[in-house]
Amino acid sequence: MYSTCVFCDGGCTFAVDDADGKVTISPINPAMPAICSKAVNWDEIRSHSGRLMHPLKNVGERGEPQWEEISWEQALDEIAEKLRAVIDEYGPEAVAFSEMPLNHGFGGVTRRFMNHLGTPNYITALDLCMGNTAQVHRATYGWFTSANWQVADCIVYFGQNRGPELWPREYLNLKAALARGAKLIVVDPRLTETAELADYHLRINYGTDAALALGWINVIIDEGLYDHVFVAESTIGFEDLAERAGEYPPERVAEICGITADEVRETARVYAGSEAALIPWGATADMQRNSTSLLRGQCILRAICGFLNKSELVYGPASDISLSERLYDYSALSQSQKDKQIGSENYPLFSFKGNALYDEAMRNAGFGFTADIMASSCMAHPSSLFAAMRGEGPYPVKAFFSVANNTVMSYANMQGIVDALMNQYLVVTFEVNMTPTAQLSDYVLPGDMWMERDTVGPMFDIAPIMTTSNSIVEPPVDCRCWYDVVKGLADRMGIGDAFPWCNAHELFDYRFAALGTTWEQARSAPAHPGKTPAFGTFLTPSGKVELSSSVLAALGYDPLPYYEEPTDPLANDDMPFEIFAGAREPANYNTNFHQIGFLREREPEPRLFIHPDDASSCNVVEGAWVRVATGHGAIDLVAHLDPCQKPGTLRVPHGWWKPETEPGLAAGLSSALIHNDGMLFSDEAWNLDPEQGLANLRGGICARVGVL
Repeated sequence: MYSTCVFCDGGCTFAVDDADGKVTISPINPAMPAICSKAVNWDEIRSHSGRLMHPLKNVGERGEPQWEEISWEQALDEIAEKLRAVIDEYGPEAVAFSEMPLNHGFGGVTRRFMNHLGTPNYITALDLCMGNTAQVHRATYGWFTSANWQVADCIVYFGQNRGPELWPREYLNLKAALARGAKLIVVDPRLTETAELADYHLRINYGTDAALALGWINVIIDEGLYDHVFVAESTIGFEDLAERAGEYPPERVAEICGITADEVRETARVYAGSEAALIPWGATADMQRNSTSLLRGQCILRAICGFLNKSELVYGPASDISLSERLYDYSALSQSQKDKQIGSENYPLFSFKGNALYDEAMRNAGFGFTADIMASSCMAHPSSLFAAMRGEGPYPVKAFFSVANNTVMSYANMQGIVDALMNQYLVVTFEVNMTPTAQLSDYVLPGDMWMERDTVGPMFDIAPIMTTSNSIVEPPVDCRCWYDVVKGLADRMGIGDAFPWCNAHELFDYRFAALGTTWEQARSAPAHPGKTPAFGTFLTPSGKVELSSSVLAALGYDPLPYYEEPTDPLANDDMPFEIFAGAREPANYNTNFHQIGFLREREPEPRLFIHPDDASSCNVVEGAWVRVATGHGAIDLVAHLDPCQKPGTLRVPHGWWKPETEPGLAAGLSSALIHNDGMLFSDEAWNLDPEQGLANLRGGICARVGVL
């Protein structure tokens, strides 16, 4: 039997043995033992004392809850009644959902419910973590790339740190590649464990990654190091790209990035001179002012150097399996409702409008649908949605569902998100813990965890396979799977016919029917590949790799990558530092695990990383509580004097709160309002990537430090 851990997005699969009534887990492949301490201690995590065990109703005030245990029937009845009241008064578009499908295990069912209900206002934190990368890959290749680690002879990491507790499977792949003699280039202002393994460590200035990518493209084109045959036969826009790259000679890039021109040239030559180089995905590229241009630059580098379908595989979606996308049933949502999607005018790349630009390419390739890649196509714009929830949008949004996603802590401008939830008529959270988001809810519904449910994946469409994951144990008696919740609400809202499957296993059988099998037959194998377009098929409007993107041009954007210096209009002379946020710590994953004893012991307090010389200039000593402030907000952290931190910069952790402290808005939502990095960053237009609309957390934002 197999199961897949989703305590992080690494998704490590392992074998399960329950002989003699004792469950043990082990690597599927002993040569790649990718199991971290979180997976090993799965039972301690699922059994922690703070876990939600029963549906709860707030009978107090919003933000200062008084919880009353109620039955599932009462919870679903009352939620449906209030949902109907919102729709009757404001229309179905007044209902919004934020979810993370990976966390609850059911890709597609939320969008299906929303489409039949009539609302286009769906968001996911994948907007700023891999989902946006997928959209930019799609605008270049027509689909996402998959890393072929087995042949890689050069790896380039932009800001990523991998280790036994940070994506262990990829860490083992990296170690194996280095053992074969692969070169490692790390682009990171920090001196990390991964950087210490590198042949080349480029300690660039925060947020200047896009300029470096353009500098590499300049060198590769200028010195003729690109794959002339592939560029001529399989790409469009090379001449325009060459002209744009000419604006970024190594000397200019070196000045922007804070490194030498020789470093730019040498690393470009190493990358282009490889037989099979990799640029693995990393969240650092997803949260910058120039995020789209950086990601476009990475995509272009892969293409012009001839690495596509060697070390960087472009499969495309499978045509013969039931993807999550096919559950969405977008045909149920009228065009007039799609046109109401919030944020689609200013940031259309993620929206229905952006997704429609691939319709013809999908038809030409024989697909009967236009795939929603990574659950982040056909999506509303998060910051614009939160503004509408506050009453600042084109129409009111009055009902909000947070599904396996600690929404309040997951985006920039946490203050504004709190205000948005406070202005709702109905807030429902589906969770396993009493998160800060749950504390602002009217109803909190207890969910199951990955080891307690059978699952068919992937949860979002990016790989051409169907996967299975088996439950290890039964969930607590009153903790339900997300499909049961959706089915219960659909029946009550009069759209039950759209969910004819009585339970999750009937839904699984429906999905596996396309492969001529059933859940029971399929569950013994962890993966079931589907049919994909032949290598060399690019599902872009042109049918080629678009070095100059027709999709971006059609949406009114620059079709080529560029570098724009980030600005901070909220800064003043009292803010001498540049701040970096969002780095993951080994003991945590996003906002999770702060209540788990053995993990909390490793990271008991939220830490500020500051160079010793900078600390001395601020009279800060090791272990002192300090206040870090930007022009937008401030948080309190414990100072850690770190010589690996680049002088003049600060690094703050992501997702910190203290579940053991007092809940409620007046107390800071269990300290989230005191420690979470989302308090520091604005989501106004000046701090957003222009094409995607995601917030800049990594470059150009100024801050100060003061001892408390």
